This record gives sequence, C-alpha cells and structure tokens, in this order.
Amino acid sequence: MNRSNLKIEGLPQEAKARLSQLVDELDSPSTQFPAVVRVPVDQVQPWDWLNHCGTLPRFVWSDRGSDQVWAGVGEAAVVSVAEGSSVKRLFSQCREILRGCSDLKFFGGLSFDGSSSWDVLGAGRFTLPRVQLLDGHAVVTVMSREDVQQAQLDLEQIGQKRDQLAKTAKTLPEPTGVCHAPNFNGWQTRVDEALALIRSEAVEKLVLSRKTSLSFDETLDPILLAERLKEATHDCFVFCFDCRSGQGSANEKSVAFLGATPERLFRRRKSSLQSEVIAGTRKRGDSVAADDQLANELLNSDKDQREHDIVRKSIRQKLHKFVEHLEVDEQASLLRLAKKQHLRSNVQGSLKRDVDDCMLLSRLHPTPAVGGYPTENALPEIARIEPFNRGWYAGPVGWIGADDAEFAVAIRSGFIEDKTLSLFSGAGIVRGSEPGEEWCELENKIQDFMDILSH
Repeated sequence: MNRSNLKIEGLPQEAKARLSQLVDELDSPSTQFPAVVRVPVDQVQPWDWLNHCGTLPRFVWSDRGSDQVWAGVGEAAVVSVAEGSSVKRLFSQCREILRGCSDLKFFGGLSFDGSSSWDVLGAGRFTLPRVQLLDGHAVVTVMSREDVQQAQLDLEQIGQKRDQLAKTAKTLPEPTGVCHAPNFNGWQTRVDEALALIRSEAVEKLVLSRKTSLSFDETLDPILLAERLKEATHDCFVFCFDCRSGQGSANEKSVAFLGATPERLFRRRKSSLQSEVIAGTRKRGDSVAADDQLANELLNSDKDQREHDIVRKSIRQKLHKFVEHLEVDEQASLLRLAKKQHLRSNVQGSLKRDVDDCMLLSRLHPTPAVGGYPTENALPEIARIEPFNRGWYAGPVGWIGADDAEFAVAIRSGFIEDKTLSLFSGAGIVRGSEPGEEWCELENKIQDFMDILSH
C-alpha cells in the first residue's frame, strides 16, 4: 500500500505516524488476520461520529451505570442464527474469529422465541464492527488482505469527521399517530385469560406484553433516539442496532432495534458469573416524600414480592447444576431509575469447569420476569394470547468476547421500520393482578421514549 496516498489531515500528528506504520504492517505478507489497527482519535466523540456517519450498519452498546460507549460501523464479520437452530454454533463461530483478539467483541441479539420475524435481524445476528470507537481510539478490524484498502478509507473518514462534525442540534420528530395492540379492552380480556390459567394452576405467573406503534411523517434517526435515551436514563444498558432491509431494492427500508434496559441476564468473566432478578415496578414520585411512599408501597406489596420471588426461585433452580456455589439476595432491594423503580436481587456464583455461555443462555432465557413460570407452560400461552410476534423484544442482547460475554434482557425497547416506531412493554400477571393497574404499568414502561419524542 502506498503511504503517500494517505489523506489523514483530520488526525493528530501522533495518529498519522501510527497509522502509516500500521498500514504498512497490514500490507506485509506475514500479517496474520484478523488484524487490528488502533489509532488515537480522542477528539472524536462516539455519538457525534455515529450521528454524522453514513455507513451502515451502525452499533451502540453502553454499559449500565457507566459513561463508556462502544460505537461501531460496518461489518468485519457477521454470524447469523437460523430460525429454530441452536445457538451453540453462534458462540463457536464468533470465538473462532476472535481467537487471539481479546479486546474485540461481536455485538447483537436473539429473538425472544427463536423465530425470524424481523426481516434482516432474523432469529439472531451478531456483528463484529469494521470500525469501532472506544476510549479515545479508533479500532479497525481487517479480516483479509483484500480489506486493507477499506481499512485505509475507514481511518481517513474518521480523521475527516473530526473537523466535519456539525455542532447544530438535531431534533426528533413528534409522533402523528398512536395504536396499541391490544387496545385496553383487548388487554382486559387477555389478563382475564391469564388469571384463569393461574387459578387452574397451569401457570403461577404469565408475562403479557403490548405493542404501541407510533407513526411519523419522517424517518426516525435511531442513533439520535438512542443518544437521547442514554441522556434520559441511568443504571440502564443502552443499545442500538441500526441496519437496512432490502438494501439496493425498491423495498429498501431503514430498520433498527434499540432500547434502554435495566436488566442484566448474565455477565461472565472466566468462571465468575453475575446475574440478577428484577421484577416489581413503581413509577418515581414527584417529590422525595412521594417517591419514598411509592418505594415503601413496592417493598411491602404482597403481589409484587410474590412476583419477584417467583423469578428468584426460578434462577436458583436453573443455575444450581451449573455452579460450584451460588449467592442470591434473600431480600429484594430497590433499583431506582430516572422514571421507574424496581425490586432487585443480586445473583453471584462460581461456574463449574465445563459450563459455557451457550449453556447459560439456554438455561436463563427467558426468565420468569419476561416469560412466566413455569416456563414450559407459560411460553405456549404467550404465543397463543399475544396478538403479535415479540421479535427481539425481551430477547437477549449484548456482546460476545474471546473469553467473556454479557447479555441484557431487551425490555424497554423499540423497533424502527422507516416511519414507524413500535414500542414494547410487559407486565407480570400473578394472582391479585388488576387489568387497569397493569395497563398503567405498561404506560409507565414506555414513558422514557414518549417523553423524548414529545419534546
């Protein structure tokens, strides 16, 4: 590769020298792939870069309780999951590609029930971004010698973006129409069905969800919406997978899945496991006194504590064969978010030697917090009762590393398809549930989105 062709005026001098050296290394016959190019670009902010980058797909992952953001564009590698297939191949393929690259990650998700209902996202899809911005560095992943020229162009673009990023504030459109599936009458009927199943002891808990479709006069920018969610929420995982359906055809559409979820499914580092139980919800109060009253109401609610305990019991049952030891909080504490507060119990354990991420994922998903209990009885009833396919809603989203992984539960999420945003929210139905109260919970769970779109 001819170094004289590099046009990197937007990068600092240190980055120019490092880039020239690394590009020469990539062009060497002895280079091992995948190869990784890292260049310091501390003046480029991930959200600004993504908001002004025309390359698709675009990815965002932000850890809960942290300002750290992984931002990525393009596809160095993609591993998809076919409908109804095992996810074991997913992990093995990702890790085969990541061998020796401990700081790279595949980002993506899986559908709730293994079906392929959301077009290009399908039953599951994990992508290793071609370019990532993290901690003041651009990281370009090159899979073959043929990709070296594209790596040069990617790095040039980041350098140029440093001086081209517009400072004008972008805005989101307001919705022009709202439609619920089911509507309130349909919701009442479905809650009554769930309560009848509980009385018959077919299930102890059934989680029912609602899809709220918002229509707009223009296409939504999913990255901007995800950025606003990050600003409006705390103690949440914020994610966005922005791609395009039918690319190059007359039916080409903008497609994205995004959300701000408080719920970790699991985090594994070698044999160390972290998980949690989040079930039971109240809104935040308008004053300290009102907030404390709602918190005490939640902590002392027999219905919410029973709902929470079902999930806690299920976690113990599902993990006990996989761990050397397991610690689960006996008493739920409060997880206070910007607009909501939940009952939370922490779960920590040490995994047995042969337990892998695929085992954990298949064992823990879906939790009773998004499915019901017993799981094998609840899932067929959800498929029968709900008037839509959940797609990736309430499925696992996260990242796969060379020897670690983290997954969150994709609640508080939305699916964008051109000028329509579908928001999903759910409520756990147990003995004592009231349809009207559960409907208010559904409304509360999409409030972060609604507040952002109403400004």
